[in-house]
Amino acid sequence: MTYTNPIVLCDYSDPDVIRVGDTYYMTASSFNFLPGLPVLASRDLVHWSLASYACREIPFARYDEVQNACGIWAPSIRFHGGKFYIFVATPDEGIFFTSAENPFGEWSALECVWKGKGFEDPCPIWDDDGRVFLVHAYVKSRIGFNSKLGLLELDPVTLLAISDDKVIFDGTKTQPTIEGPKFYKRGGFYYIFAPAGGVTDGWQAVLRSRKIDGKWEERIVLAQGSSSVNGPHQGAWVESAEENGVGIRDWFVHFQERGVFGRIVHLQPMKWTEDGWPLMGSAVMTGAECGEPVSSFEMPVPLSGNPSACEFPFRDFQFSANPKPDYARFDGKSVVLRCVPSSSSLWRMANVMTKKIDAENFDFELAADFSAMDEGSRFGVIFVGNEYKSLEVRRLGDSFGYAVVESAGGEGDEERDETEKGGTVSGTCSSAVFRVSFRKTGGRSGEACISLRCDGGFSFSTGKFSVEKGHWVGGRFGFYASSDGKSGGSHVKVRIG
Repeated sequence: MTYTNPIVLCDYSDPDVIRVGDTYYMTASSFNFLPGLPVLASRDLVHWSLASYACREIPFARYDEVQNACGIWAPSIRFHGGKFYIFVATPDEGIFFTSAENPFGEWSALECVWKGKGFEDPCPIWDDDGRVFLVHAYVKSRIGFNSKLGLLELDPVTLLAISDDKVIFDGTKTQPTIEGPKFYKRGGFYYIFAPAGGVTDGWQAVLRSRKIDGKWEERIVLAQGSSSVNGPHQGAWVESAEENGVGIRDWFVHFQERGVFGRIVHLQPMKWTEDGWPLMGSAVMTGAECGEPVSSFEMPVPLSGNPSACEFPFRDFQFSANPKPDYARFDGKSVVLRCVPSSSSLWRMANVMTKKIDAENFDFELAADFSAMDEGSRFGVIFVGNEYKSLEVRRLGDSFGYAVVESAGGEGDEERDETEKGGTVSGTCSSAVFRVSFRKTGGRSGEACISLRCDGGFSFSTGKFSVEKGHWVGGRFGFYASSDGKSGGSHVKVRIG
């Protein structure tokens, strides 16, 4: 039996994977979307389910407000001494870790390992002598340089830094923009798997040394070549429990940047040469030093049992900032969304709940109950990337209004201008069914349409519009509720599935 790439057509940027017992675990970047640090589970490295989140909030007041493209970058997940650890950086604050004995349960609050701007992509290693080290990369926009990797020593008990930061590899000439390092030890060598050359058009490099701080040998082991997979980027080496039918036991999980679909996940076969270098992708068959991503391959041998998964219907939805207790109350298959007082644009609204695109073509429906939505309140369904468009219902006394809200202009995290067009409809609208339709228009692009149908008979559609990726992330869609602040109890009940 074979699998086909991508194995996860969903925006799980910077994936890291480990195997513990009969389960594979994956985590990924979540940026400003909370809860963050997703924990996914699999028995075969191909079929994954979202099981939990390791971070409920980022412990800085600024993240109570929307900080697009900031927040949680490029985590690493490890298991040591009967406990799971995730190390992660926020590029403006420092390096942190969280831990849990049960990866599907509660994780500890983020604890600061190293305070400072400009650090990213941390990965620890517990060495054979009991010492603990952490490799990381640098963010040029915060610290003034990149293309280098640094090393910190950590206290083996507290896991806090006990050394100064030391640059151990300079890739400026041979591995520009090197980042996303993953630390391993095998056969007396220290290995760092790290991408270089940039997210869209780069490659995967491997460094090795007999000493933890170098001198490093280096090799490019995976690149696009003649394949359709651009920039095979940041990922993880993981070993399965046994060889598959063609003798492969080692695997490399990585992402591909694909426009509106985000950073989707691929799986490459991998094997080690007799002289201690990994072969990836097509190289496991050809023996070439640098392989190309494969489109399909024989499946890994599945582990026993069934993977744990979260059955909560809103598990895929995240807020745009630290969630507050009064934003939402979850009730079975429904969420009661409070109409939070807000005068900000949708770009800055913290209580927008969105999820990632997870298919090339899809239709998504939700039912909204407006019976407790007071005058001056609104509920909308939104599709957001670098720009956004939403369709709203507004309570206007004995009637209701509808509006299409659309952004225009702005780059990165800059504020967006908003325009709106709509009207007023006499009669009732105590509930409505919203439908989001998305269709692929190219390998990296798509178009969407948002429509509504009220119980009073009124219906409206935005018509088709182009959607695009966001800053570091793919396109997302979801819903929100807000008010003018004159009513404290206004809320909307939303049901999906």
